[in-house]
Amino acid sequence: MVKRRQFLLATLIAIALWLACLISGQNSPLTFVVYGDTRTGHDVHKAIVAQILKFRPAFVLCTGDLVSRGTEADQWETFFQIIKPILDAKILYIPVKGNHDRDGETGLYAKAVERLGLKPDTGNPNYFSVRFGDVCVFVLDSNTILEDDAQLRWLEKAFSECKGLHKFVAFHHPLFTLIERRAAEAERFRQRLQPLLDRLKVCAVFVGHDHHFYCTKRQGITYVTTGGGGAPLYDLDPKLAQEGDSFLKAYHFIVIEVSGHKALATVIGMDGEKAKLEGKSENPFILCDHSGG
Repeated sequence: MVKRRQFLLATLIAIALWLACLISGQNSPLTFVVYGDTRTGHDVHKAIVAQILKFRPAFVLCTGDLVSRGTEADQWETFFQIIKPILDAKILYIPVKGNHDRDGETGLYAKAVERLGLKPDTGNPNYFSVRFGDVCVFVLDSNTILEDDAQLRWLEKAFSECKGLHKFVAFHHPLFTLIERRAAEAERFRQRLQPLLDRLKVCAVFVGHDHHFYCTKRQGITYVTTGGGGAPLYDLDPKLAQEGDSFLKAYHFIVIEVSGHKALATVIGMDGEKAKLEGKSENPFILCDHSGG
């Protein structure tokens, strides 16, 4: 009888803990990887893929420019050969459509999305959402978003419907840049997207396009540029950064660890070690923290 009571008590405690976890929005810890702009840097890309696998991520998110010319079928074949170890490990690969991935009338990008095993919830391979436990990822097509109101309407609706605690948005073109010649372009995307992202209270935004690492926090939202996947690295201008920003001209990828109310990001170099960042030096750093509600 005593053992039975002990068993029932243990069961009730386990159920209570499970319900508390559900109420607080905390699921099991989850790790994923973000990187981008691989293009024709095949040797770098191969090295990064090898390092990514060591972290055993739940999924990999690429911030665009997977290839140099989206109209060339052979470039897509090379890309798939390089990421084959990721796919063989049954790790979901989520692409963002970059400006170099535009495929004209060939349909090659849509075929690539299908080949990755993705079935977009929008029916459109260019923008969609994916959920992993407590993590929601919303992928947008910034090639067309300056004129496409439908994407923004979809994002607002899908964002409100997703019950995950950690909500990330990914697209290719940055809203903030350390490259002077791209400042005007970034301003156009900022005017278009930042008001909605602020209103939605996004956990973090991942972009590519600029071939380096850059992280800045604006209006409480963390914006991360990760374009160090193989394309030629760009020089950056630290004078364009604000206090608290971090940046690095190096090939890299980012490991995101989500646990409870926090999402932590670590910038990893090609050698598999934590990178030494310039500016704000913390690595790892907090992407978002929902502890306060």
